[in-house]
Amino acid sequence: MSRFTFRLQRLLDLRHKKEQEVAGVVAVARATAEDAAHQQQNLSERRDATRQEMLPARGQTVRVGELQEVAIFVQALDARVSDAKLVTIAAERSVQEKVIELGAAMRDRRILDRLKGRRTEEWRVEDARQERDVMDAIARDRYTDTKKPFSSPD
Repeated sequence: MSRFTFRLQRLLDLRHKKEQEVAGVVAVARATAEDAAHQQQNLSERRDATRQEMLPARGQTVRVGELQEVAIFVQALDARVSDAKLVTIAAERSVQEKVIELGAAMRDRRILDRLKGRRTEEWRVEDARQERDVMDAIARDRYTDTKKPFSSPD
């Protein structure tokens, strides 16, 4: 009979769009966190390799000034690794926040999806009832037409 229209369809579309946008933000945040973790790992490996290269071999005589330079350089590398670790932690925290936001967006959209499903089912039931009423009215009219006595035109 009539076409189903969901009054909140525009809101549902907006919530679906927001969910997609937040999902994109989560993907970017995850990529950023992975990059930060990769950089931290690279810095840590470089620090270890550099330390091994700069330290003198056992039994080799070294001046105290050279050892101090190595220590200062290794400390600088340690500071960079520590900074990279802080960046990684912040990026992972950001991912967690964005995932929570995505969950909320998904929940909001699902609520409207379920409401739309219920309204669609109610509309189908009502539409079927109206169609039955029309068909019943047609059948009654035909039945009463067949029961009328035939009168001849004289």
